[in-house]
Amino acid sequence: MGDSLLWIISFFLALIPALIWLYILFKDRKHEKKMLGLMFSGGIIAVLTVFALQYFWAYFPELDPFRWIELNIVDPTYYYVALFIAVGIMEELVKQMMVRYVDSKRVLIQTVNDSIRFSFAAALGFAFAENILYFNTVMQQAGIQEVIITILFRSLFTACGHMIFSGIFGYYFGIAKFSMDISVQKKWQGKKQFFASLISNAFRMSYPQALRETKILQGLLTAMGIHAVFNFLLQMNMILPVIGIVVLGFLYLMYLLKRKAGNLILITDIDEKRQSSFGKKDEDVVLELIGMWFEQKKFVDVMHICERLLERDPDNNVVKLFKAKALDKLDPENPYRKIIDTMFGKTRDQKDVNTIAYYRQKKEVEGKNLSSEKKEKIFRFVDEKKAQEDETYKLKI
Repeated sequence: MGDSLLWIISFFLALIPALIWLYILFKDRKHEKKMLGLMFSGGIIAVLTVFALQYFWAYFPELDPFRWIELNIVDPTYYYVALFIAVGIMEELVKQMMVRYVDSKRVLIQTVNDSIRFSFAAALGFAFAENILYFNTVMQQAGIQEVIITILFRSLFTACGHMIFSGIFGYYFGIAKFSMDISVQKKWQGKKQFFASLISNAFRMSYPQALRETKILQGLLTAMGIHAVFNFLLQMNMILPVIGIVVLGFLYLMYLLKRKAGNLILITDIDEKRQSSFGKKDEDVVLELIGMWFEQKKFVDVMHICERLLERDPDNNVVKLFKAKALDKLDPENPYRKIIDTMFGKTRDQKDVNTIAYYRQKKEVEGKNLSSEKKEKIFRFVDEKKAQEDETYKLKI
């Protein structure tokens, strides 16, 4: 079999599971095809970045961390540990760089769960490109039985593993992106993170900024650590623990994606926020009360007072967080929880979808090189469309 044919077969063998995963995870999010395509492409580029680094190290071997490990670590166990830690660090670094870059250019992430989903897409792009190389190598060197096992395992568990590592980083990156609102919400609960406070004092930066950097670092280190453990167990042929890590990690991320707090649209542009009709001091008093009730687990009371407060201050992100987290905390069997889920389940999700699309459209238009008159015309059209969708939402309720 010729080399060209092997590469073509490898391409399609890698593409089929990637498309299946994309369909399973994003079949209900057809409106995001463009963004998901960007993130998937970013994951592929991340693999090319790894190759570029290897090419660079070939000319500057003194900077190659893998060569240093090979020359300085003799014990096989420590060698493999160091090797897989280095692999985990390098792969997670390039993947998260792609997520951050694409988000900064296209303003993709509007909720914490957006960050997880788009990280999934980037991870699938990375796994797709990586699998092409693996499948090609195995088909050249192994028998048909080993080829089938490799294809099945990498299509199911390795691809899923990449999604878990990236999804965990995505979760923390999402929290970091909205650190201002989350840090204020934690303040009213009487909570503060020690490490973020330490960084804030040491580097003389604001607490929300310190929290942002802490969360990004926490997500990156967690993803790297789990990736390293996954690779090491795989090398040691400890298949059951590998499968256990993948299954538990995937279930955890699915749980995060279902939470109301993760789906919140937290408006970060001050120009987009509506003016509050509530006095600042009065609002602070109410927020202190909400924080106290939240700590006392009076979640139904928290939701009631948040509803009233949002009537006066509809774009208060901190109040939205309290309300969503209170709903997350309610027992699924709680009658009030069932009523809320019945009333606002699918309809509210659709309103969230419309609102996210609205902010993305405005941000994309702002970034284009158009005349002010043209931009204003597009903005008027987008605003009118959103007003119609909001009116439809009210009628449905």
